[in-house]
Amino acid sequence: GISIIDKNKCIRCGKCIHSCPFGAIASKTFIVPVINALREGKHIYAMAAPATEGQFGADITMESWRKAMKELGFVDFYDVGLGGDMTAAYEAEEWAEAYKEGQKKVTSCCPAFVSYIEKNFPSLVPNISHNLSPMAQIAKWLHETDPSCHVVFIGPCIAKKAETKYTKTKEFVDYTITFEEMQAMFSARGIDVTKMEKAELDNASFFGRIFARCGGLATAVEQALREQGVTPEEFTLKATSCNGIAECRTALLKAQKGVLPENFIEGMACEGGCIGGPACLSHSSKNAAQVDAYGRSSMEQTISDAIGVLRLNETANH
Repeated sequence: GISIIDKNKCIRCGKCIHSCPFGAIASKTFIVPVINALREGKHIYAMAAPATEGQFGADITMESWRKAMKELGFVDFYDVGLGGDMTAAYEAEEWAEAYKEGQKKVTSCCPAFVSYIEKNFPSLVPNISHNLSPMAQIAKWLHETDPSCHVVFIGPCIAKKAETKYTKTKEFVDYTITFEEMQAMFSARGIDVTKMEKAELDNASFFGRIFARCGGLATAVEQALREQGVTPEEFTLKATSCNGIAECRTALLKAQKGVLPENFIEGMACEGGCIGGPACLSHSSKNAAQVDAYGRSSMEQTISDAIGVLRLNETANH
């Protein structure tokens, strides 16, 4: 009568944590190492998933966080949407090339989805994108511009903790914590984010920011293809955006049998995408609209513009 986790099947999505009515399941926490690193004065950057928007109330936006993070002792704070812009640009290049070779691709951004493929559809592993997730992309850029730094990711995703610990992402991201753990840090220091002055963030585009919801990645890659001048004759993106692991399974079964009409699978293990993550503070029907509104507030209109600003910042830092 005791429930156990079968590690041969577990994809570390964390949905069981949110679902358990007794709160008997917990994820590994990195909050103590993060606090210790801050106390030791380490050079630490914080970055948060675009799904953060709306999670702490309507009055607390991503722009509210930058000042709060510096109060906690972080060197600076970034929106992972900028990493989404980078991933979209690289994915567009990779998929256009794969199309020439007759290969269909699946995304690598959701670590639970990747794990699901590895454990249940091993024949499709070669189809997984070789690009880093947005979290890892921006962390890699931070290490290239500041080699001595440490990086903390904050988001709604339990699977990101496993990505940080067990995949190549560990080269770039040191710790992953959830919204609840971040709120605990604010409370412990008496920081009221609602009273913080809003500070301008890195200029992620609309397309990088909407990675937070299902369908956002496919939209961003389609935009990147247009910006890169890829014509419909060269490659037409035909995406299926899978909303939750059940839809992922259906698409992967079709791909395995060679009957999938689309050439690209965007896989999101959580319903709704990252905004449906098990570590979200809010599971509201408004979350997708809040993320889209946040995306529309971006100063940069294109992915190329966002990446161009990133390169200018990199030159200035050097």
